[in-house]
Amino acid sequence: MTPAGETGDGAPEPTGRGDQSRRALWASRSPGKVVARFAAGQVLKGYADFDPDRPRFRLVSIDDPKGKGIEIRVKDLKALFFVRSFAGNPAYSESKDLYQSRPPGTRKVHVEFVDGEELVGHMTQDPFGRAGFFFSPLDPQSNNVRVFAVHGSVSRVKRLL
Repeated sequence: MTPAGETGDGAPEPTGRGDQSRRALWASRSPGKVVARFAAGQVLKGYADFDPDRPRFRLVSIDDPKGKGIEIRVKDLKALFFVRSFAGNPAYSESKDLYQSRPPGTRKVHVEFVDGEELVGHMTQDPFGRAGFFFSPLDPQSNNVRVFAVHGSVSRVKRLL
């Protein structure tokens, strides 16, 4: 955890006093539900102020929604999953059918993580220099809307079709 008033990446955290528009901006960098999967296997669910260009972010756990949240270092993650539902559907097996459509201007990719998990999705060219890259599943029924995969946890990315 960082001291009050800091986000851990050098940017001041809104304190609730004064600039309400800054507070709204800080709180909305990545609206929605996220599942943080750590390289070591831990999983946390909640809401995050994730910014892919910063080395740290704060996650407010679904177990403590009124809490201050915890600081997470991006390099400690396997991936950050932006999800439709925290519960998901454990019985659902995500399709890896390569012939599903993708948005124009994207390319299909097969992402293999060092722990053996494999996902198929589509992505645009992401800026170099980030700790990871974004992609979206090809399966429209996937619980994952978007994934930020951390480079250190990815063993291979293969361009498809």
